Amino acid sequence: MSASEIMHLAADISHIHTDYLWGAADCWEGYPYYGAEMYEEFTRIASAACMDMLFFGDSANTPENVGGNHHASVRLGQRWPKHDMMPLVPLMARAAPGVGFGLTMSTTYHHPFHVARLFSSLDHFTGGRVAWNAVTSSFKNEAANYGFEEMIPHDDRYERAQEHLQVAFALWASVEPDAIVLDRANGVFADPEKVHLIHHRGKHFNVRGPLPVMPSPQGRPVIVQAGQSAPGIDLAATYADIQFVSRKTLASMQAHRAALDARLAAHGRSPRDVGILWSINVQVAESESAAREMERLFLDSIPPAAGLLELSHHFGLDFSNVRQDMPVAELADAVRDQNVKWGQFEEILKVVDPRTTVAQYARDFVIGQGLRAVGTPKTVADTLERLHAETGANGGFILSKGFRVPGYLKDFTALVVPELQRRGLSKTRYTGATLRENLTQ
Repeated sequence: MSASEIMHLAADISHIHTDYLWGAADCWEGYPYYGAEMYEEFTRIASAACMDMLFFGDSANTPENVGGNHHASVRLGQRWPKHDMMPLVPLMARAAPGVGFGLTMSTTYHHPFHVARLFSSLDHFTGGRVAWNAVTSSFKNEAANYGFEEMIPHDDRYERAQEHLQVAFALWASVEPDAIVLDRANGVFADPEKVHLIHHRGKHFNVRGPLPVMPSPQGRPVIVQAGQSAPGIDLAATYADIQFVSRKTLASMQAHRAALDARLAAHGRSPRDVGILWSINVQVAESESAAREMERLFLDSIPPAAGLLELSHHFGLDFSNVRQDMPVAELADAVRDQNVKWGQFEEILKVVDPRTTVAQYARDFVIGQGLRAVGTPKTVADTLERLHAETGANGGFILSKGFRVPGYLKDFTALVVPELQRRGLSKTRYTGATLRENLTQ
């Protein structure tokens, strides 16, 4: 969404209170566990480095793919508990200026009127610094929590998402930017001619409108979309401002960018209309050996079954029940049948040695599911600069969770960001008041 080739920077702070970080060394020290203070500190750290966004992924499920119940996930603190992070965002916005906030709601289980009203309201309370991560939801337990006996098929979820976003956009447009008059002398609060019904009647939703919210400071919240399948890429090409993408090689990144650009052209949009934030795990220290030591200490601190739990959660199959010496590639049909995150698993099949076993890949998966940059500030910056340039310099990077909280963000902003700024790759000040302005300049 930017004509500029600046490298936009974000951080994924989803589930930093779980996923084995709750018990790891140097995590949460000096902060009340799961209190607002940690998240406010993340905002101050990101703002000082002129990062664009802090991102909360979410799903309303309790993992229960291992053993057929929730016991393993609850016992080990793997993606549980999951509080709704929206109430934190106004507190975070008050903690520091500039940085925006990406929040997740489902097009499968939430109504578009509710989503449009909530995000537009939140955009007001943060001064225009909110993005909606529009997800189609791909967890069986989440479907059950919303009353579905079975999960809606993949392509049907994306069909519903198309209509959901169509309705949300219509609602955001139902109140014109200059509708609020505030003419005290004549007793006119707003011009009713600039507030419109939308009269939407579709396959999935019937919504009359208008949206009973003042115009958003950004016009509408920034739209983030993370789909990697063909329907997901098409949804992003239709509505998104930013894609959040996990790919493991430069070749697969370039292929994804090309596929997105082709769909953007089909929808009459330019490649610059949608930037990509590539997910990357950064381990930075004054030496590569010190960075590798962080990884070793983290792996030593987590349960041996952690990687299998993560694979099971993502792909809907109990990986603890399969032979650990089985090649991951032999599970392709079983994973496809689960109807969850097939695009991500398909990526694994394309880039991982087909001889890689379940046990080997599980260890790798728990460290990071996408790209990885390990080493000194210079070598990490070299990696980011190369990947950014060779994928069209159209977006930037979103940090996946590191091994220390909040240490991974402190290390990145203290060691890598100054090197990127010195090279003119990332911003040294916020140029706008809203998230949309900072992403487009």
